[in-house]
Parts: sequence; structure tokens; C-alpha cells
Amino acid sequence: MPKTWLLRLFWEGLDRLAYAVMDARLWLFELMHGPEASTRADETRETDRERLQKTFSEIDISYSS
Repeated sequence: MPKTWLLRLFWEGLDRLAYAVMDARLWLFELMHGPEASTRADETRETDRERLQKTFSEIDISYSS
């Protein structure tokens, strides 16, 4: 039976390879189809962020997200 550490090393390498392949596939998919459309929650979040920036600038506090 092969040594346990060698088997673990093999599976770790295989796992990292699978992750890299999936990451490349998702990058290619997004490249072909473009970014996701914004949702209502995204628009609400942006509105809230703008309101916070305006409020903090009025009281001289820097706000960075």
C-alpha cells in the first residue's frame, strides 16, 4: 500500500488542479456572456452607499467602502 502522505499529496494536487480548471471555465464563461445584470438589491445598496457618503461628507468624516 502506498504511503499515506504520498496519497494525500496526490489528492491535494488533483484538488488544486480541479479548482484551477473550474476557475478558468468560469472566467471564460463571464468573458463570453458579460457580467451579471444588476439586481434591485444592488441598486438599493448603491443608493444607501451614496446617501452615507453624502451624510458623512456633510459632517466631515471620511467614508470609504
